[in-house]
Amino acid sequence: MWVGYLAVVAAVAGLYYLVPLLGSVGPAAQTVTYAIVIWSSVGALLVGVYRNRPTRKGPWLLLAAGQLVTASADLMFDVYHFLLETTADVTPADPLYLAAYPLYAAGLLLLVRYRTPGWNAPSMIDAAIIAISAGLLSWVFLISPSAHADDLSPLARAVMVTYPVMDLLLLAVASRLMLGAGVRPPAFRLLSGGLVLLLVVDAVYGVQQVLGVYEDGNYLDAGWMFVGALLGAAALHPSMPRLTEHSPAAGPDATAGRLTVLAVAALLAPATLLGQYLRHAPMHVPLATASCMAMFLLVIARMAAMVRVQRQMAITDALTGLRTRRFLQQALRSEAARTHRADFSVGLLLIDVDHFKRVNDTYGHHGGDRVLCEIAHRLRSLVRPGDVVARYGGEEFAVLLPHAGDADIVAIGERIRRGMATAPIAVDGETLITVTVSIGASILPGHVLTTDDLTLTADRALYAAKEAGRNRLVTSQRDSSA
Repeated sequence: MWVGYLAVVAAVAGLYYLVPLLGSVGPAAQTVTYAIVIWSSVGALLVGVYRNRPTRKGPWLLLAAGQLVTASADLMFDVYHFLLETTADVTPADPLYLAAYPLYAAGLLLLVRYRTPGWNAPSMIDAAIIAISAGLLSWVFLISPSAHADDLSPLARAVMVTYPVMDLLLLAVASRLMLGAGVRPPAFRLLSGGLVLLLVVDAVYGVQQVLGVYEDGNYLDAGWMFVGALLGAAALHPSMPRLTEHSPAAGPDATAGRLTVLAVAALLAPATLLGQYLRHAPMHVPLATASCMAMFLLVIARMAAMVRVQRQMAITDALTGLRTRRFLQQALRSEAARTHRADFSVGLLLIDVDHFKRVNDTYGHHGGDRVLCEIAHRLRSLVRPGDVVARYGGEEFAVLLPHAGDADIVAIGERIRRGMATAPIAVDGETLITVTVSIGASILPGHVLTTDDLTLTADRALYAAKEAGRNRLVTSQRDSSA
């Protein structure tokens, strides 16, 4: 349906540029043709919500409201300019046009909220860099010339300045949406295309207005028609409901395309300053300097965030979200050093999933992965705050227990063993299986004197637990079985 809608809009848009050949009725026919496309986009957005039934309708209804206000503004513009033949620079259509932008922005903010409820600082920083860069360009080429246009009334100048400000608001929110996490189905690409096209067409229109070369009915009208068409097509596409799905994972971070966009945005400020200097035009040095400083600080913050992300990735297992073996070894050395300075001990549990190869062979790697993820989730809930839970390798896990004596490691180990065996795990939509674990435990300095010995004795205890029949906890001093 969405393809057919775009095809019809393309045909009507072509007709829009042919009807002026009809003579005296051409302008009226052209106005009607344009209105058909814009109003149809409102209908497409509403039909898309009705047909696809997204669980969260708010963003799409706000986008439809924005498009409805835009269509109403077009109608008001036509009444004043063609029926009443007014030559006023400002008409009641302008407040309506401007009112559409907050509605668009609110709809996009809701999409961002649903897709990534957290702050997602990297995407916010990237959006801020783009917005600051675009803000400087807008000031130099649109806002400042409009604010100082002697041939306009104060009201007209205020309206002319407000349009690019609204575009900057929309750009900031759209950038946050497009750079954030979340799935990117075809509906997302259609929506993004419509937003980018709207911002580009508005910018070209603003430049033409400043230069005094804009003419009604030029190619920009096709751009505005396709903005509505792309928004409507996004709503009509069957993948539309997926746009509001929650995405707990971070989005693409340091991709080549993303870095290219950010590099261009960061370079635009000094390039604009140089261009104004070469043209002997106003250089707006204070604003350009402030923009460069702000972007410099944001880039530094972005780099710091990337370092934090890389550090987190280095110490986090990609499948289970637990700490890595390397992190465990570093934490073990740290805790061992503390045991020499203070009077306390540290325990280590090595945990192996019983018959895990059989799970993989029977249910495939996807089923095995689900088992590992569920075990990781249970481990986190069964240990104490401050304990370190790590994936040791394959189907093996480890728990580092600071300030733990013999009684503590036995109690925690038994709690883990029972917590795994008593509740089945779903390996697919319908199949539940019971999984048990074998646990080997050791303690420093109670059982051994070095971290290497601690790991070795825990490993030997784990081997003894498996040899003794599995689903049991073995320490160097005790065997606790089912």
